[in-house]
Amino acid sequence: MNWVRAAAALLVVAGSFWFSGVAAAQDEGDNGPTITPVAQVEAEDATDIDFDKNQAGIDRARRTLIAIAALMTVALVAYWWHTIPSRRLRVATKRLADQRATIQNVNTDDVAD
Repeated sequence: MNWVRAAAALLVVAGSFWFSGVAAAQDEGDNGPTITPVAQVEAEDATDIDFDKNQAGIDRARRTLIAIAALMTVALVAYWWHTIPSRRLRVATKRLADQRATIQNVNTDDVAD
């Protein structure tokens, strides 16, 4: 059962990395925002700034932050669900009952021989 949990956790982590990479993927012609030093801006005409590239970089950063926020929300819900006291008590009670049943079956098998 532990390997199932480990595989599920690995799948979630791999999926989150893939999803973050997809959300932050660049378009083929997008090299990110163009930031020019102040000395060049003063020397050049202000119309040389490429606002489309700047907006593309801002959009990419926003998509990345939204992906991170979504993943953190999913992790928070999973953590909250896993640590609910009533659920933890129910799981512990079931495990104890299973353990007692197993021990009782082993003891009755020994007596029957």
